[in-house]
Amino acid sequence: MEKTLPRKALKPVVAVGKDATVMDAIRAMVEKRVGAVMVLDEGRLLGIFTERDVVVRVVLEGREPSKTRAADVMTSAVKTIRDDTDRKVARRLMADNHIRHLPVVDAAGKIVSMLSMRHLLRAEVSDLEQTVWSLVSESAVDGPGG
Repeated sequence: MEKTLPRKALKPVVAVGKDATVMDAIRAMVEKRVGAVMVLDEGRLLGIFTERDVVVRVVLEGREPSKTRAADVMTSAVKTIRDDTDRKVARRLMADNHIRHLPVVDAAGKIVSMLSMRHLLRAEVSDLEQTVWSLVSESAVDGPGG
């Protein structure tokens, strides 16, 4: 059975412009309580800037967050998925590519949200719990031995 992306797993777009500094991006992430922001140029996705980018490309390289543009240290080879993608396909894409945040686009290619692995897995666990409780309640109705 195909299941589309769970609405609870899709988070609003948090983005900064192409000229935003790393500090601007970090402030946006902290304010919105997210681990990644999209870097946009007039609505067009240029890349994604994550907490990992802060550590690896800013801190370890000794860059100044208030003077470094997020666009200069972002991940630019960004994969996206459509909003009607089967969640198994999304989970596989994220796992195979070690992706924790994945921009979601509509049929026209417009960015509509961000999918996080954490929220996707929470939705999967919730579905599994519902299945288990459904099975438990069915077996309780039949009683022991059917």
